[in-house]
Amino acid sequence: MQTESLIIIPATPQPASEGQLLNTKLANINSLVSSLNAAVEDLSAIELPPIDDHFDFYHEVEQFEINLIQSALRITGGSQVKAARLLKLNTTTLNAKLKLFKISTRQGESC
Repeated sequence: MQTESLIIIPATPQPASEGQLLNTKLANINSLVSSLNAAVEDLSAIELPPIDDHFDFYHEVEQFEINLIQSALRITGGSQVKAARLLKLNTTTLNAKLKLFKISTRQGESC
């Protein structure tokens, strides 16, 4: 009597479908574009105003603060908790500043 041996071949992982790969690539590109847009906007925010008779220190400090908050919100995808952490602020402090300066946390949403 002849015995047959059974060989078990481990299953190989199935490659992701083309649709899944495409979605992943699109998400990565979208993330990259968002990061690049944020970087370009941050570069334009560095411009210093002329210091003359019309210079208002407190207004300029406020504008700088607004730019920092908006940059942090862009970097964190609109998350106030993450933006506060990034800016080393309490979440309640950031929220109060968002309301004071009427800064939108996400596109189409305002405080």
